[in-house]
Amino acid sequence: MRYATVAVSVLIVIAVLIPGKDLPDVNIGGYDKLIHIVMFVAWAVAVRYDSGARPLNFTVVLLTGAAFSALTELLQLVVEGRSFDIYDMAADMAGLVVGLVVAGPLLAFINRRR
Repeated sequence: MRYATVAVSVLIVIAVLIPGKDLPDVNIGGYDKLIHIVMFVAWAVAVRYDSGARPLNFTVVLLTGAAFSALTELLQLVVEGRSFDIYDMAADMAGLVVGLVVAGPLLAFINRRR
């Protein structure tokens, strides 16, 4: 059994639970949204990796990713200096879609290099 999705999910939750005062200022130039995109690209690639040869139900993955994104935003409501941001969720969803698009070719490339 592969655990990449669990590992990436835990890292994302840890990242969103860091108090606002302990975060570097990344709002310059949209880096905050870029970080959200990258986190969810990684999550989608991990989901694809964990699925192995089984086909993915993209609707289920998108809905699960959307729910996870909403959960991470809701968790931030209880963290000092953090807040719920619908634009962060939009960036998460963009990352999820990009991740699902690039995951297959990326993993095939990595497997060929082994």
